[in-house]
Amino acid sequence: MVKSDREILKERAVRNALIIKESGGSMAEPADTLEFTLLKQRFAIESRYASEVHFIREITPIPGAPSFVSGVIIHRGRIVSLINLRTLFKMKERGLTELNKFIIISNKDNYFGIIADSITGILKKDLAEIMPPPDTIEQHLSAYITGIFPDGVIMLDAEKLLTSQEIIIK
Repeated sequence: MVKSDREILKERAVRNALIIKESGGSMAEPADTLEFTLLKQRFAIESRYASEVHFIREITPIPGAPSFVSGVIIHRGRIVSLINLRTLFKMKERGLTELNKFIIISNKDNYFGIIADSITGILKKDLAEIMPPPDTIEQHLSAYITGIFPDGVIMLDAEKLLTSQEIIIK
């Protein structure tokens, strides 16, 4: 879907307003976050865990893999597993298109791609503003959530995703 000039300018204005707002006051715990969407919900991870963002190409399915593993792709000579957070988080499913992207997240031991509908960008957020996830969120899901920002963005715990025995399959 091609965005109109008006939509692009509105997005820029919102981003610039956030930057101006953030520069006016000091943050208790500033962090760069990579913000992305799944359906209409916005999520974020600390950008230090995100190494690359790319459009999805051909995915090779893996027979017998858990349902949240969409498959693997070859990227820069490496085999990268792609995790569908919509399936893992039991969200409404929607088919993948060439507009979907994947974010390669990594720590010193593991790496894989997470599928996103769109990338909002890298934003500076104050980690001190995070509120705990509500009790209505399933415990299985809340294990991967650090909290929720006042603007509704859900902060994911990338380290827990990268070390989860449920996700990392040897």
